[in-house]
Amino acid sequence: MNCLRLRFFRPAASTAPTVLLLLLSASPTVAQGPVAWLTRPFTTPRAEPGTPGWWEANKDKAELVPGEGYRVPGVDGYFDQAGRPINAPVDEVFEQFSGGDDKQAGLLPGLDPKVSYRRAKVAAGYGPDEQIARQALTEGEQLMSQRRYTDAEKQFKKAIDRLPDSAVANRAQFFLGSAYYFQDRYADARDAYEVLIADQPNTRQLDTVIEHLWQIGQYWEAHHFDYKPESALRPNFFDKTRPTLDTVGHAIRVYETIRLNDPTGPRADDAIMATAGIYFRRQQFHDADHHYTLLRQEYPRSDHQFEAHILGLQSKLSKYQGPDYDGTPLEEAKVLVKQIRTQFAGRLTDDEKERLRQSQAQVQLAIEQRDLRLALYYDNTEQYGAAKQIYARIARDHRGSPIAERAVTRLAELGSAPDVPPTKLAWLVDLFPENRERSRVAGVTEVPSGEAARLAEGPGDPGVVQPASATTTR
Repeated sequence: MNCLRLRFFRPAASTAPTVLLLLLSASPTVAQGPVAWLTRPFTTPRAEPGTPGWWEANKDKAELVPGEGYRVPGVDGYFDQAGRPINAPVDEVFEQFSGGDDKQAGLLPGLDPKVSYRRAKVAAGYGPDEQIARQALTEGEQLMSQRRYTDAEKQFKKAIDRLPDSAVANRAQFFLGSAYYFQDRYADARDAYEVLIADQPNTRQLDTVIEHLWQIGQYWEAHHFDYKPESALRPNFFDKTRPTLDTVGHAIRVYETIRLNDPTGPRADDAIMATAGIYFRRQQFHDADHHYTLLRQEYPRSDHQFEAHILGLQSKLSKYQGPDYDGTPLEEAKVLVKQIRTQFAGRLTDDEKERLRQSQAQVQLAIEQRDLRLALYYDNTEQYGAAKQIYARIARDHRGSPIAERAVTRLAELGSAPDVPPTKLAWLVDLFPENRERSRVAGVTEVPSGEAARLAEGPGDPGVVQPASATTTR
């Protein structure tokens, strides 16, 4: 406000120096403002590569290199989508990207209980303290080496609590999950590992975390199927190795965590195959077929390719519901049979070859029955034109089968039957005007099928016959 008065007040020339001196002496900030402005550098310090400020200024110039990461012209190395160096451990730069005390506070930070809790901790002397956190982490690691997992667990929790969102907290989070794991508290270990992966997906301990998660999923799956199958709604209150509800459902969740967070790792295809196997054993064939298909398409070099083809074929046949339903599974199964014969001819045993022949015959019979069912539908509704076409196709495509013989017999019986049934109450229908579009279509002369195929070659192609009778009414 003093500056505003100084700007718009115009005193006499004799009083101007006195007024200016009084105003500057009355406000220390005004007196120091020009000096601070004069001593301020004209250029801001340059942000170091890998920091949030540097990435915010350069992310528009970044170029994505497939398989490597983002590259910024004039800067060595590659960076991820948040500007963190890929060639450096994420632990070292994670602290630079952590927020302040009100991180993720929501729309109303003042009412967020998490913010209030953090502030209360700080006021009580339990706020962030790097020295205490590092000391707790060191003590926890020593206790882990002595296999005192319960005591180590307390130290790791203390390290996480005293320095959250830091490299120390992330390391403590990994050891916390390991402490749970070695105590056979698998549900707690899974939760701790998932927190670590969510906060730090490129953690240096990812291989160990994935392997521990894989062992947890295998244990839960084996417990459900091989030891004691239980209902998903039956609670577990006493076995600390399993979750409270739905053990096998949690096994599927663990496998999904492995596949999504380490898609190129050695356990990714194992996790998909295990998930498909669970669905197959539970007779959820739609889900099983989806995962077998995912494995065949996304992991062509997987050791599970043969089993994924064989069990995928069985899943497709099992999920087919009959001739009154969608026939896509039959067409996909037919293609899969050919792929198995082509890709795995040398691996098939005599029993597997026999089962494959039976599966192929089953697919063929189901397709024939579906086609016959469609022909009978048109036959029973007296749409004899459509029925004749389908009967002819069955006789051509399924030659030699009993259904083909039946189609030939019925085709001969239809003979000169009208293509469409006569219109009922024709005299009443004729009283109403006919649709204009239908009248125009009916006026178009039909081109014989042979000539239509030659017309499709184009007007300039040799051998095109222009029928003289083909006229179009307008």
